[in-house]
Amino acid sequence: MNNGKLSIKEIARLANTSVATVSRVINGNGRFSKETEQRVREVIDRYNYQPNMLAKSLREDRMKAIGVIVSDITSDYFAGIVQEIESELFRHGYTAVICDTFENEEAEKRFMEMLGNLRFSGIIFVGGKRSKTLMSDLPIIYVDRKPPPASMEKGSCFIGSDNYRGGCLAGERLMAAGRHNPAIVLFEDELETQRQRLRGFRKALADHGRPLDPRCIFHVEHVTYEGGRQVTERILRSGLHCDSVFYTSDILAIGGAQYLNEAHVAVPEGIALMGMDDIPLSRRITPPLTTVRQQYRRFGALAADSIIRMLKGETVEDLILDVELIERATV
Repeated sequence: MNNGKLSIKEIARLANTSVATVSRVINGNGRFSKETEQRVREVIDRYNYQPNMLAKSLREDRMKAIGVIVSDITSDYFAGIVQEIESELFRHGYTAVICDTFENEEAEKRFMEMLGNLRFSGIIFVGGKRSKTLMSDLPIIYVDRKPPPASMEKGSCFIGSDNYRGGCLAGERLMAAGRHNPAIVLFEDELETQRQRLRGFRKALADHGRPLDPRCIFHVEHVTYEGGRQVTERILRSGLHCDSVFYTSDILAIGGAQYLNEAHVAVPEGIALMGMDDIPLSRRITPPLTTVRQQYRRFGALAADSIIRMLKGETVEDLILDVELIERATV
């Protein structure tokens, strides 16, 4: 008898029980006594039994795996979410298969088609683009970026932050610091997260009698450290004399802070900086970054839990998590 090649029928014989009972013990469902479970587990451990997951997935018409389509796995923010998803899915006996799109919409579409053809159990989008999903029969969770209503499949759900409040908190903090000419740095206008942060920021400034100058709205092509450096250089060279900047991502603010240091512009005396996310690096730079904290790691655990519940036939709803102002030293 080969270790690891034991059949369920042989396990049943050695444990003195039925094949059906062994199957229930292995899958953790159905009724069986503690004594029976102990006998089955002892045989499994003795012979190092490993179930044939491929054969099981073919019988059940689905692989016990969840596709996680992420916009940029090199991002500390997205990587933190994915790590929590993977950990929580593993706890439930599911494998997470990570698909990095590099913010490419065509790559996202191809991954969706591939995951559907491979009979995955579901998909979690982490910071997805705007593609309409092609497999409406799969459970789908959207994390961080909510697609347009027309692209939301029946039964799918969204998990993210109160981005409008995030923009308000940033704007209110800069106004309280006496900054009269703030700039804002955005990624893509069509993303709902960015629109809501801009809307909240505008509202906070307007409430203080300081309408946002449209010329002080800047954009980046990529949410990266280098993108933050480049956009900060454009702000300084614009001649708009901005006295503060709200970067809608911490990594952009960190790149901006480094550029200002090299340009010998004091922070916050010369220009105040605000970020959003509260990634670990934001508290390690000098000076530490004032930011709006998102509960982004919690997104991952909630996304995994929600998709498991969907697979059990339960109804899940959108979850919008609160944000929090984190006072440090750049304002």
